[in-house]
Amino acid sequence: MTGRAVPRWALSFADLMLLLLCFFVMLYASTANMRDVAASTRAAFGGEASAAALLDGDAAAMFEPGEARLVAPARERLRAIGARAHTSGWTLTVESIGRDATTRRFDGWELAAARAAAVVRGLQAGGLAEDRVEIAMPSRGPETGQRLTIRH
Repeated sequence: MTGRAVPRWALSFADLMLLLLCFFVMLYASTANMRDVAASTRAAFGGEASAAALLDGDAAAMFEPGEARLVAPARERLRAIGARAHTSGWTLTVESIGRDATTRRFDGWELAAARAAAVVRGLQAGGLAEDRVEIAMPSRGPETGQRLTIRH
């Protein structure tokens, strides 16, 4: 084969271009993953994470048995969450999932709704405005027991 002599720098330049191309392809492929990493890092260091659960737990631990009356520790925790949401300007969603079938005074769904309303009143006691809270009650959930989740 006969050909012209290629300058030495051309081989190094071609190698550099190939490496840059591979770098940008990998960078583009991992963009979605980087968003997840950034959100996790922000949440770990006390920043806001999108749709973070501020409270997620069994409703039986927050209420008197078979009633929609909050126990004192739950009332204080909700007041603190309401105050934080008020100062941060968050809109909160209270999710009441499932129903408690152990009550005699209420239907299971009535008790779930009354407990969700009690949680909203607890948040409002911390200064959160009425228009900054939404209640969500999915129709499906566990057959026994009720879970309450507060998200922003």
